Amino acid sequence: MRLTYPSAKAFSKSMEVVWNIIDEGSFKLNKDGMKLLAMDPSQISMIVYYIPRELFAEFDLKNKEDASLGLDINYIKNILKSARANEKLTMEKEENLLSLTFIGPKSKRSFKVPLLELAEGLNREPAVEYSNYITIDADALKNVIKDASVAANYVKLIITPDGFEAEAKSDVGQVSTSLEKGEELIEVNAETGAKALYPIKYLEDILKSTRKGDEVKLYLETDKPLKLSFSLEGAQIRYYLAPATSED
Repeated sequence: MRLTYPSAKAFSKSMEVVWNIIDEGSFKLNKDGMKLLAMDPSQISMIVYYIPRELFAEFDLKNKEDASLGLDINYIKNILKSARANEKLTMEKEENLLSLTFIGPKSKRSFKVPLLELAEGLNREPAVEYSNYITIDADALKNVIKDASVAANYVKLIITPDGFEAEAKSDVGQVSTSLEKGEELIEVNAETGAKALYPIKYLEDILKSTRKGDEVKLYLETDKPLKLSFSLEGAQIRYYLAPATSED
């Protein structure tokens, strides 16, 4: 197996969202591209990370239908963070090792990491039908979550025909935010309306790697898992977060 990504820096940036959520994971490769589907250590959130084949400069599975790469994400993080401008990244599977080579105009740097034998994980996403969603600027959503964190560890998210709302309360105080459709709240679809409570820390973690101008699609059903969908340097990200039963 040999893969080459044209920009090592872009690949590293896209992987930030993965290392913010999980410690280890198994990447699956087939004719369509590279995909990771994994639960966080607490088992209350799931990340789906996918890079389509056409974004790779080279995608050679060596006549195999598929391949898998079990990786220590914390270790890989330290390697990918070293990516420099004008470098491309080549990944090659060698027996029980993964070779990562950064190739610049006049330089080459190589790292070898052991592949992990991980138990077969999840192979499907939650079967939730969403009839309510918004499209929102990433920074605007981060600001909503940041404001809620002043008062509590949990935030109630609400979609109505009028827009998007967030409420947080505790013994410390209360915070409420509402957004109408506009520059920050780009799209609102509320067939039934919905609301549910979620832990703030997990929302902060998944949104860390997004930037102003990135568009996030937020799907919501009452007391069902939240779904976030966005792109990051070409990678397609989907994130599911189980609702909280109380604010304690």
